[in-house]
Amino acid sequence: MDLNPQLQDKELLDALRDFTLNCPDTEIERFKPGLRDWGSQWMETPAKHLPVSDLLAHSLNHCTGDAQELLQTFTRHNQRLRWEQSYRKQDGLVPDAMLAAYGFAEIIGLQGPFISERIRAGIAIWGPKVNYPQHHHQAEEIYAVLSGSADFSFDNSAAQTRRAGDVVFVESNRRHGFHTTDESLMVLYLWQAGDLRQTSSFA
Repeated sequence: MDLNPQLQDKELLDALRDFTLNCPDTEIERFKPGLRDWGSQWMETPAKHLPVSDLLAHSLNHCTGDAQELLQTFTRHNQRLRWEQSYRKQDGLVPDAMLAAYGFAEIIGLQGPFISERIRAGIAIWGPKVNYPQHHHQAEEIYAVLSGSADFSFDNSAAQTRRAGDVVFVESNRRHGFHTTDESLMVLYLWQAGDLRQTSSFA
């Protein structure tokens, strides 16, 4: 494998964009212009490990065929990904069990490695039986479920189970949350039309 970090990141970018741009879901269409014209700047970002990222390889056994190539690429480059969390224990915004079992790796966004002020994109993982309380943010959002399942809820509506192959669209400032099932959940996420690094509100 070529050890050039920019070329390695480009493999991740290409896999993410190919999957999303080829997705026929109508809700994803509104995000495709931003993915096609995300920008042109790359910066090297330091790798960071989170324990939940070890579930990445396991997800290959539970994904749809369409997601296989994307997840294989991310699994191959897992050791160089920068895994992050939006929340901190001291803030008390989410359960400790969630902090112990979730993380995301961003590929396009304000903090790179591919810099964009238009769109935020990457993958995220939540372990089994994790509760992500209802929250909201300015940006509109897509969860494209790659592997596993979760019971998604919006506002006061009853929860609905979404599985690998499903796409969940979240309108700007709409309250949403989910509980993962006995399976871990992996999604490709997209944000646009708002602060791309906003910490969600739970009020």
